[in-house]
Amino acid sequence: MIGGLYSELEAFEAILRHGSFTAAARQLEVTPGAITRRLNALEARLGAKLLNRSTRRLSLTEAGRHYHAEVAPALAQILAAGERVHDRAAQPRGELRVSLPMNFGRMYVMPRLGEFLDRHPGIALDVQFDDRFVDLVGEGFDCAIRIGALADSRLVARRIAQTRRILVAAPAYLARRGAPTAPEQLSEHDCLHYTLFRDTPTWEFHGRGETLRIPVRGRLRANYGVPLVDAALRGDGILQTATFAVAEELAAGRLVEVLPQWSLRPIGIHAVYPGREYRPRKVEAFVAFVEEIIGAPAVWDRILGA
Repeated sequence: MIGGLYSELEAFEAILRHGSFTAAARQLEVTPGAITRRLNALEARLGAKLLNRSTRRLSLTEAGRHYHAEVAPALAQILAAGERVHDRAAQPRGELRVSLPMNFGRMYVMPRLGEFLDRHPGIALDVQFDDRFVDLVGEGFDCAIRIGALADSRLVARRIAQTRRILVAAPAYLARRGAPTAPEQLSEHDCLHYTLFRDTPTWEFHGRGETLRIPVRGRLRANYGVPLVDAALRGDGILQTATFAVAEELAAGRLVEVLPQWSLRPIGIHAVYPGREYRPRKVEAFVAFVEEIIGAPAVWDRILGA
């Protein structure tokens, strides 16, 4: 009975983690039919429907949400115990589900992931790119790289690096519109706003013993940094961004720093993972690899000679 319940719970968790019966079957190395039978057996055991199933999506029923909330911690401990057994092997192993910020992940992590997989042949990577702060526990992620302030107390954080916020613009834009000499003059300029920094376009400056919060205006906002950097390179306006995103453009002179005498709040870059007593070796291996990629001082600071 215990073995049957475990396999049913394992299937239930895999379905929620991957969002489909087929992907759950692939993870557990069984057929989709076996996954269906295990879920049906669990629902029959409980006398309640746990999942709403359609051709397009799966969702938890109310009974499913309550049941998962109660069994998930215990199941996580059981799975962690299994991972500890597996970790006695020479190499980290298992599927590793990671959330990466889109621009940072594309620029620094994704180009080196082949090297990570070569080093760790027992690991299979599922990488999701998203600038929002995903719910690691609820969405089944093993770890994430996060840029910015941390708030989720359920997570353990390890600082990887820090990046400065700066203002940049193309030389052509500054030649056409003039370079501002004080933050207040930004009201006369087209400002390119990254909405995930702050919902309202207000930029905060520190210098000369004071803090200034300057409302800015502009006709282009976006929640993804790459098109905003492209817009700045075209001469469309002044952009507040992180040094990691524009180090090469600054070093080549395609962008220049604006108001360098004023500082903006720096941004921490952290690896975060669910807070539990045991951290799988596959997570440790990935975090160490990202730390190796970034280095100390950080690669973008080395590019800029900082």
